[in-house]
Amino acid sequence: MQIIQPLAVLLIAAALLASGSARADAELRDRYILASQKMGENMLKVIEACAADLDTSDIDFDYTPRMTEAVGCIIDKHIQRYGRDETVALVEDAEAMGERSFSSLQDMASIQQEYPRLATPGMMEITQQCGVIEASRDLPLTKLMQDNMATLAPCFTP
Repeated sequence: MQIIQPLAVLLIAAALLASGSARADAELRDRYILASQKMGENMLKVIEACAADLDTSDIDFDYTPRMTEAVGCIIDKHIQRYGRDETVALVEDAEAMGERSFSSLQDMASIQQEYPRLATPGMMEITQQCGVIEASRDLPLTKLMQDNMATLAPCFTP
């Protein structure tokens, strides 16, 4: 009986640690989502300045369940591959980039170079594995850009 009790304590401790880790992962996911939404808001401002005739009134930055799941996958895979500290640094870079304003999509591209963690080959692979591109097709900003490529073309050129 005494052998079972320490085993039970270890199992409970392991479960608590796992749930604490899952909460931390959810926190990192939520922070990453907020940073991405801020980047989207900044991008929308540039699009509105460049293509003032586009109706952007129905654009919101809420994530679909599929997109939230994809971002959770990014965080989980990034932690597995690079560790929690590096994933925290990734999220902090996304937050810092989200706080930056830019006046053109070219500015955004150059600002992005200041945060290389966000665009490493490993990060691109994780993003692809997690289905982020497919999930992002459900987002209003992505739909706006897809539906108005001809109008937005000048926004992408210097």
